[in-house]
Order: sequence, then structure tokens, then C-alpha cells
Amino acid sequence: MQDSHAGHAFASTQWSIVLVAREDSAGGRQALEQLCAAYRQPIYSYLRRRGYAPADAEDLTQSFFAYLLDSDFLERPDPAKGRFRGYLVGALRHFLSDHHERAGAQKRGGGAQFVEWTDLDAEREFAASDQAQLDPSEAYEKSWALTLLARALRQLEQEQVAAGKARQFTLLQPFLSSTPTRGDYENAAAALGTSRTTVAVWVHRLNHRYAELVKLEVAGTVHSPNEIAAEMQHLLQALRL
Repeated sequence: MQDSHAGHAFASTQWSIVLVAREDSAGGRQALEQLCAAYRQPIYSYLRRRGYAPADAEDLTQSFFAYLLDSDFLERPDPAKGRFRGYLVGALRHFLSDHHERAGAQKRGGGAQFVEWTDLDAEREFAASDQAQLDPSEAYEKSWALTLLARALRQLEQEQVAAGKARQFTLLQPFLSSTPTRGDYENAAAALGTSRTTVAVWVHRLNHRYAELVKLEVAGTVHSPNEIAAEMQHLLQALRL
């Protein structure tokens, strides 16, 4: 069952999107814009740990995405040489050294908006996970891990809502990230009109599906299914930073 899930995920991995985009510029631009939205928080976190103020980090994030879309980004990546997130942060370092130093903020951004920031609070998310001892690369890795978990959690919520279990998910979601204390399951059972045992079963199923979705998200960042296990370990290490 899990192998079929992994195989399905590889139909739309991030590397696959980039590779296909080489042959389809219109579809490639749309796919790359989606990747920009997915990676805006790790990029922002990297820039903040580099010492950029919030407004400058936001501007640079937008400018970096504009640089990707206007450059030969789609022509250069080689999946055999590393993870997509590694290639992306390498492109960011290149952008900062070769482009940022020679341009003003307005020229860098050009007014382009590739991520809708009005619905996102990158600084709040950064502050919630930031640790002073993290260097920019570590901040990038941790933000990548947290973003990946958040994407999996949103997918899980969408599935539960589609199944008519929105209220159930709202009440049980806290148990996906923290161990229940005495009486928590009983209180949830009373609110949902069921038994404690049923709540425990529901939480177990949610945790199992959440883990599957996290694995699918990880599968979307590597070149081969053989790399998933190692990347899952890296995800756990990044979360411990």
C-alpha cells in the first residue's frame, strides 16, 4: 500500500516538475510559481538569519523568485546531483552574490509579486520557529521541515473536511502534535458524542494518514524512491535543530 503511494507521488515530484518544464515553458512557469509559494517560508527564514530586516527579506524573496522565472533556472538543475531544496538554496546564494549586491531594492523586485503575502505572515512564522543559534542554512532546513509538515497537515484537513469530518478533525488535531493528558480523550468523546475508545481509534487513524502524507511530501522532493528513507531521517534531524 505504501509503495503504491510513493509511486503515485513520483508522478509530480518537484524535480519532475522542473524537468518537464524544460519542454513546456507555459506549464513550467506555472509549476515554478507553485514551487515558489511552497518554498517562500524557507527562503524568507534563510534571509532573516542572514541579517536582513523583515521588509528587505520579503522584498528579496520576491526578487529571488522573479530571478528564477527570468533566468535559465529550468535548464540547469540535475536531480542526480542533490535534493531540490539544496539546489534552490544554492541558487539563492548565487542570486545574493551576483545580483543583489549590484541592485537596489526596487530594481531587484521590480514590483513583482509571485507569492500573495497578504494571506501569509512570514515574519510571524519565522519568529515562532526562529532560534538564535541557527545559522542561515540551518534556519532554511528547519523551515523547510516545518513547511513540509504544514503542507501534509493541510492535505489531511482537506481530506477530513471532504469526508464530512471537519468538526471531528478540529477537536482531534491537537493530538497529532502533543500527547493527550488525563481526561483529554474523555472530553473529546463527550464533545463528539462517542466513546473514549472510539476517539483513540480515530486519533490513531489520523496519525497514520498524517505520516503517509508526510512521506508523500518527502517523496516529492527527491529524485528516486530509494532516497525517501534517508530524507525522512533528514527531516527528523532538521526538526530537532
